[in-house]
Amino acid sequence: MSDPLRIVSIGAHPADVFDQSGGTMAHHTARGDYVACISLTHGARVHDAVVSDAMYHLKVIPAAAELEQLIGDRSDVKSKEVVEACRILGVEDVYFMGVDDGILLVERDIIRRLAGLLRQLRPDIVLTHYPFEGDGQVRAHAVAGQIVLHGLQYAASVDPGDRNPPHRAAQVFFFGQGAATVRYGLWDARGGYANDVFVDITDVVDRKFAAMECLVSQGYAGAYNRKRTETGD
Repeated sequence: MSDPLRIVSIGAHPADVFDQSGGTMAHHTARGDYVACISLTHGARVHDAVVSDAMYHLKVIPAAAELEQLIGDRSDVKSKEVVEACRILGVEDVYFMGVDDGILLVERDIIRRLAGLLRQLRPDIVLTHYPFEGDGQVRAHAVAGQIVLHGLQYAASVDPGDRNPPHRAAQVFFFGQGAATVRYGLWDARGGYANDVFVDITDVVDRKFAAMECLVSQGYAGAYNRKRTETGD
């Protein structure tokens, strides 16, 4: 533990990386460890005040071309917010894979792209979603966790066209669910699960709160941010 670690936090959506592990990331950047973040999707289709929330209140949504342009524009807004949020936590390297978050699937192309990035970043530790969160089937967080596990496995082998050597991460930690949430639905987490590692972020919670304030497009700023941080962390 005396040597600097290389840590990569991987989220399904742009906000997930610091929403789920922001305090831990702040600890490690302060320690001198390398920390990078990866967002699998652009997050605009399901986590944006303009594209997702506002559309529920319209009688007719915009035509395809206009809607696609709007999603692209809002994706750029979210990316800038996340870069600023991560910078507050001391993280400079943020990667956006840009996958559409409308239907996130465990697909070969996504896995190969992620594996290539993991060979490049060469993390000792990976932080990501629990692969059976929720129903473990269609929930984007669960699917992202499954994609990451496949990516880690593939990163440990060669891939024609990728000149980076294979890489094996030493350990994977899954994001917790608000103080060890247990089963609350029939299919939830295959019967329920509990956190077995807790990280006290009291000393950096103000920095995490400041990072969360950046995500105005997701409605996290203000009172919701304070309550979410108080109850979830």
